[in-house]
Amino acid sequence: MAKLRLKPLGAVKNVTNMGLIVVSMLRKKPIPLGSKVYYKTPSSSHPGTGGLIEAGKVIDIIGNVEKPYAVVKITSDRFEEVSVGLELLYEPWKPSRPRRGGRRGGR
Repeated sequence: MAKLRLKPLGAVKNVTNMGLIVVSMLRKKPIPLGSKVYYKTPSSSHPGTGGLIEAGKVIDIIGNVEKPYAVVKITSDRFEEVSVGLELLYEPWKPSRPRRGGRRGGR
């Protein structure tokens, strides 16, 4: 398993019935949409996960520029474990680089 480069995202402010989490972000600079979001859990309750559970993906940044909020779409089946005040982490998403093409043969 590859090592994750996780950064703190912020605390959960609201969890909706539609499977969305509103997170009060710790930083003003927006994060890339599509970034995976994780939360820490006691390793005894979920052995083999290393204490991290994937919560979902960032789908939008909303709110004031000075105090932005991230909207996360829950992709896990552990919807009940996500609650207000839970600290979330994110792994920055980078799109894959397009292949460098061109003609071969030097002409």
